[in-house]
Amino acid sequence: WDSKHGLCCTVEGFCIDLEGLPCSEWNKSAMLVFATEYLRHHQGHQGEHLMLKYVSEVWLTHVVALRMQYKDEQQDDLDRKEHKARNQQHQRKHELYSHRLQTAYEYKEIKDHVVAIVESLGQDGMSSDESDHEGHCGEVTYYILDKDWRSKPVTSWL
Repeated sequence: WDSKHGLCCTVEGFCIDLEGLPCSEWNKSAMLVFATEYLRHHQGHQGEHLMLKYVSEVWLTHVVALRMQYKDEQQDDLDRKEHKARNQQHQRKHELYSHRLQTAYEYKEIKDHVVAIVESLGQDGMSSDESDHEGHCGEVTYYILDKDWRSKPVTSWL
């Protein structure tokens, strides 16, 4: 769209840009479309004498609020996804820790030594495996993410 060739949109195809700045060329053009149409329908109703400048300023304030709400909603979606991913990772670590601890208790000849190692590592010491469903016919594939602080022999042993 080029502002030299007319307005950005029509009343029927009205559209604002919530990604860009409220005073972008597109939004200024949309503001003019809105204000003109608003005045056409409301001028003189209930004794109001509205001017284009006033309606445009009020509209701009509204766009600023809409933009903030839109950005908040976008951030909320990202936060929810990140929170869900952290919870899934925490659950995997918990299950892995419980499984390893249970397995350690089952082997009497190494039980004392292995239980002590698993307990000292704790749940946070378990690997942070990440799953991937794409490219594997829907089967879950886990990639092991090594911890820099954990020794290589312990990692291979686990």
